[in-house]
Amino acid sequence: MKKAIIFLTVFSLFFTLLSISAHAEGNTVDIGLFYGSSAKSSVKISYNETDITVTADEVSEEVEYGREKILDEEGNEVETDSVVSVDGKKYRGSIILRKNSDGMLTVINRVDIEDYIASVTAIEMSPSFNLEALKAQAVCARTYAMKNMGKHKKYGFDLCASTDCQAYKGVSAESETTNVAAQETAGQIMTYDGEVIDAVYSATSGGWTEDVKNVWGSDIPYLAAAEDKYESKDVFGSSWVKEISVEKATEIMNDKEYDIGTVTDIVVEEQTERGVVTKLKVVGTKGEKVFKRESCRLAFGSVVLSQAFSVTPVYDVDETRPKLYAYGGQTISGKVSVLSADGVSERLMDTVNLLGDKPKNFTDKQTLPATGFVFEGRGYGHLVGLSQNGANGMAEAGFTYDEILKHYYKGIELN
Repeated sequence: MKKAIIFLTVFSLFFTLLSISAHAEGNTVDIGLFYGSSAKSSVKISYNETDITVTADEVSEEVEYGREKILDEEGNEVETDSVVSVDGKKYRGSIILRKNSDGMLTVINRVDIEDYIASVTAIEMSPSFNLEALKAQAVCARTYAMKNMGKHKKYGFDLCASTDCQAYKGVSAESETTNVAAQETAGQIMTYDGEVIDAVYSATSGGWTEDVKNVWGSDIPYLAAAEDKYESKDVFGSSWVKEISVEKATEIMNDKEYDIGTVTDIVVEEQTERGVVTKLKVVGTKGEKVFKRESCRLAFGSVVLSQAFSVTPVYDVDETRPKLYAYGGQTISGKVSVLSADGVSERLMDTVNLLGDKPKNFTDKQTLPATGFVFEGRGYGHLVGLSQNGANGMAEAGFTYDEILKHYYKGIELN
């Protein structure tokens, strides 16, 4: 039975890698630069000292510019390396113009997979990072690309150049360090049980990444929480504090078409042991809205940097409001200003209880509503998978790229 399981696992991995190899014929990948609503009526193409403007009317189905086939010294047909400019932006490989059903031009860059990975790595991670961190990022980018190959097949290409897939800017994004990172990890991807993994990553964790089930609801073994003890506390997003007014909170809810009236409270109802919010309630004068998992971050995505945060209401202190002075016994503060016998002023809440020889309760009838909310949190991004700043911290501490990857993605194999 064990032999059968081993055979099936090896066969599955072989089939996966074979499929990848078969798709990337000549080790190329088709990247959509302009398509759908961004498709072009005309483009300016420059290559091999040739400048031409191509209009949609001039293309019947498909044309390709750039890479050409020539004979080498031994008479074998080979493709030349080339750089092609599209409306002033340079890309390696070739440019394919394909007329779509609307009569516009879909613009595609057919590029060597490692040139694509080098450019993506330089955008997704700072080229100034430690080389081992860059190599880890290159493997992540390559794995993500292979996992999502054909994502945009309805448009006639594999991946797009935006963050909907991975940010890609061609030659303009290249750097020496990310080129080396791509070259030194060429062809390597991550697998789990013979399948290409979903190699998601974010910028900063602030100390811990998070289980994917608490963010996207999926139960994926290799996307489990990992401690980020090597990540510098000085990087952007490690810890943060953001404040918004009631008016802004209400505006955000209205923009998302949640008709709950004026926001009066924002309450964290459930959190993981690492402080990631999994249930958030926003209360308004006309109702309330409850958010779960990643929507807790996206609800106030223009304010918060991650899903790991706390919320504290802000109140204006009205010095004209009555104060209750306690000269003996214990005080528990409420929404009135309380000055205890030792001169300590407590914060505002609803009720003050005086516990002395004879307990007495006093309620402030002039309670003020919150004027805003303070979000205090850690991390930048969805917090699942590799932390880019954490990876750099590990690299600076002496870890190699494969050790970094196996820290963030549990039980994976490098192939």
